[in-house]
Amino acid sequence: MAGMIAPLAADKLDAWEAWIAELSGARRAEYEDMNERYGLTDHRAYLQPMPDGNYAVLVIHEGPGGDDFLPRMIASDNEFDRWFVSAVVDIHGIDTSGTMPPMAERRL
Repeated sequence: MAGMIAPLAADKLDAWEAWIAELSGARRAEYEDMNERYGLTDHRAYLQPMPDGNYAVLVIHEGPGGDDFLPRMIASDNEFDRWFVSAVVDIHGIDTSGTMPPMAERRL
């Protein structure tokens, strides 16, 4: 299992919720295909309100492809993957042009 925390500014909450609704609705089949292509058996996101009014999103990638999911996805030319990565960049403000930080390490 791989996990990471993605920042979410309060002014991006509506965009994040619309993106999640799209992944759960109109683009669900493409989302499921993406997870299958990358060897993810489960892909979850948890929204955590923070004391400063912003949010953090805990993202869990389970399955044999979980540990290298993001680097492989960022390098992909697949249309859905490009759309997904552009949403991550826009909504979470994550810079994908350089080396991604390592996934969270389980300590307990």
